[in-house]
Amino acid sequence: MAEGRLRRGCSYKKTTWVVCSINIVIALYVLRSLYSSLYIYSGNVSRNIVKYTPDQMRKMEESIRIRRASEPLELVKLVKVIKEEISRGEEVVQLPGPLKQKITDEILVRLKSLNGSANTTQQQAINILRCE
Repeated sequence: MAEGRLRRGCSYKKTTWVVCSINIVIALYVLRSLYSSLYIYSGNVSRNIVKYTPDQMRKMEESIRIRRASEPLELVKLVKVIKEEISRGEEVVQLPGPLKQKITDEILVRLKSLNGSANTTQQQAINILRCE
């Protein structure tokens, strides 16, 4: 008789329901924690916005203007044209030695005349042209 009560109290059907209920509770807890961590992360991103003062904005705009004014526009345009020619796959005609030397000297003179404190890119360009 005790055996009959034990079977009735602990059937496979009830055990399955208990295990499924526990799994559902765990799944809901995991989903809740994932959702809350995403919410916290997205909130932190929007809080890290830097607010500049009007004085800082004016200095940044002035810096950009000075940087653009000091760009050698002719040289930049020439480089863009050369890049386009190379990307199109056009054949480049080999220049005779004296003409090539004259062009190299002209480019060196223009680079030197930019300013006394040339940046590293300009100095590298000068060194490359000298080696050729």
